[in-house]
Amino acid sequence: MSILVSLGARLLGFLGGSAADRFLSHLERRAELQNGRERLKTEVTLETIRAELAARQAARDIVLAEQGWWVTALIRPAFAWPIVIWSGAVVADSLFQFSWNVAALPSPLSEWAGWIVGAYFLTRPFEKAARGFVTKGQKTNG
Repeated sequence: MSILVSLGARLLGFLGGSAADRFLSHLERRAELQNGRERLKTEVTLETIRAELAARQAARDIVLAEQGWWVTALIRPAFAWPIVIWSGAVVADSLFQFSWNVAALPSPLSEWAGWIVGAYFLTRPFEKAARGFVTKGQKTNG
């Protein structure tokens, strides 16, 4: 490629200095336009990333604010713990042959109970680990 450029420069040199100057100024303007377009694309990309980060930060702030309020913090345990207590009663009645006769849950509730308990006990450790990671990151950055 550099051979073609050097040949083109020599050819323009033979044609005259003004032709070479015009060609070089044309190439410079073209490069400036290309740089301007690339700079604009880069700025748009940066602003898009900044907007996404701001949106994620706002969503995280909302979740943290809601978790600080006792009403929203108790929603998951309010669903999970009655099912855990019922499951414990079933296991205790089955193992120790108590005369409790714990009733089985109706059809859709028995399936939901498994999902609710699984969701609570499987996601809670990950949530605590992530919260600890965020807190640790804030202490080192702050």
